[in-house]
Amino acid sequence: MARTRLLFACLALAAPLVPATAQAAPLTEALFPAAGVTLSVQPEMGTFSTTQLTCEPTGGVHRNAQQACDQLTPVEGDFRRLDAAEVMCTMELNPTKATLRGKWRNKKIDFQQVYSNPCVLRAHTGKVFDF
Repeated sequence: MARTRLLFACLALAAPLVPATAQAAPLTEALFPAAGVTLSVQPEMGTFSTTQLTCEPTGGVHRNAQQACDQLTPVEGDFRRLDAAEVMCTMELNPTKATLRGKWRNKKIDFQQVYSNPCVLRAHTGKVFDF
């Protein structure tokens, strides 16, 4: 009997903490990012690196997330369509694979491209693969 009273007392105290189903806010798309991708860079001679990026709203652990999202938005997440920067790179041969996988506005994306070296990769992808 004492246990029952204690149980009802606990439930009465906890009830205000749990919102009623009718009062709970519906989950909207605004709560979820429109884009969530995993980026990775694998140079032939060097260290593999990877990061997470979300856009709309901007987030993830990418150190240049805002700039990367700003660049990816006009090309619908396809980093291969980015304009190359006017940068001078060495003629070093170190094939470097850039990969972007995830979703962009509810569409699955899976892109990869191999560049002759990390400098050429950064010249063609700007802040997207600068993490």
